[in-house]
Amino acid sequence: MSCIFTAKETNFEVDQYLERSGLVASWVWHKGEPRSARVSASDILETSGLSVVLSEAEFLNPEQQLRDATEFLDRFAEALKLLAEFQGVQDAVLDFGIEDRDTGAQADYFPPRLLQLAGTLNVGLVVSRYPRNGS
Repeated sequence: MSCIFTAKETNFEVDQYLERSGLVASWVWHKGEPRSARVSASDILETSGLSVVLSEAEFLNPEQQLRDATEFLDRFAEALKLLAEFQGVQDAVLDFGIEDRDTGAQADYFPPRLLQLAGTLNVGLVVSRYPRNGS
């Protein structure tokens, strides 16, 4: 998984949002649930939220991730606009997973169309860097 959309917040009625929006989530979690079956019962989730895998492009293929993310924002604009109606949802982001390249400096370009859509829909951008395979 290389590009994921995530929306979360303390009082997010995530199930109600999914029902109204028609968006299909890859993961859903609820505030107050245990973080994991493998951890202490006292380690509970502090937010409710959802994640959608929107690009399966490899970490070394950010161009495809950008195309997939732009298509997702275009296709699901109405569903994402609906987030504004849900109390407290202020943390909506596109997270691009990118492998570190063997260079002195690494820069990644975001096309204006993606930035325009994300800004209009109040969606932030995150780049998560991952070590190169075998490093």
